[in-house]
Amino acid sequence: MRRGVALAGVAVLVISLGGCAASGHAPPCRGPGDNLLILQAQAVPSATLIPCVSSLPIGWGFGGSLVESGRARFWLDSDRAGIHAVEVELTRDCDVSGAVEVPPAPGEVGVRVYQEPTSLPPAFAGVRSMVFPGGCIRYRFSFQGSAPSTLVLEAVGALGTVRRDVLVRQVERGVDLTLCGAGAPPCAG
Repeated sequence: MRRGVALAGVAVLVISLGGCAASGHAPPCRGPGDNLLILQAQAVPSATLIPCVSSLPIGWGFGGSLVESGRARFWLDSDRAGIHAVEVELTRDCDVSGAVEVPPAPGEVGVRVYQEPTSLPPAFAGVRSMVFPGGCIRYRFSFQGSAPSTLVLEAVGALGTVRRDVLVRQVERGVDLTLCGAGAPPCAG
């Protein structure tokens, strides 16, 4: 018998407690949806894309995550760029008024991309925003010391997105639950 339970209730319970922080493993772009992917999707139910990690290059690792109602974040650490070198944030929208629109990378289909360097070497920092229907994914780079700004290319290459409709099907097949939000049943409350 199908459990037809909306995941919104689980996510709302966790999110209403003020947020859910976790360390462990990065949300994978391939395979069945994992808990962090599902929580991100439920935190921003309007988002048609959910951030994930394709594969981590040598020297990069998953640092942790924080999921709250309306916002989900996870970050990556680097042996060269430092702890919390890249933060990935999913929200419903974002302000890109101070940024410059740039062409999307090959894996960034269906998004408008904006970049805003905030400081250049010796300590590189910048923001890359991807705007799409129902959401915005931001990569915030904050490299420590004299880490080369070219590490941005490694980080961007390691990150990706999962389409929400694909995640909805994976969750239905994999754990027999219904994910609510964009392109799926509306979320309660």
